[in-house]
Amino acid sequence: MTDYSDIIYLGAAMVVFSLLTMNTSRSFQVTIDTMVRSELEYRAISAAQEEIDAIRWVQARYKSQDPFKSSNSQYLYDDNPIQRTFKYGVDEEYSETFTIYRKAEESDDCDLLDSTTQRCYEITITVQNNSLDPPITVTQKLIRTLTFNS
Repeated sequence: MTDYSDIIYLGAAMVVFSLLTMNTSRSFQVTIDTMVRSELEYRAISAAQEEIDAIRWVQARYKSQDPFKSSNSQYLYDDNPIQRTFKYGVDEEYSETFTIYRKAEESDDCDLLDSTTQRCYEITITVQNNSLDPPITVTQKLIRTLTFNS
């Protein structure tokens, strides 16, 4: 090193190397954030689908037992919203808590029903996880028809 130009070149090379390292690190962080967000979205969709699958098995024999009518004593969603914690990982070392909101409204979209023996409901399931900003929210809807004995 005979003059100061070598020191300036070395300083410039260190700055360029630092910028490249920071950009690479930022790229890895964005990729990891995207992976975590998509995994949480998949788990939220799975939780909503699990609720919909349970709703498909609900039956009532008489109108007085209608599980989707809020005035009924056997109303399905008295405990609304609910918290569900899902554990995952090889030894279930990770867990996430989701808030599940369920709502059933009588629907007018079912024109072909016999109103004396059938009722049609639009059921909305919303699953939310607040561990990331902005929170992850998934909404799924289902039209469910109940047929009662006369």
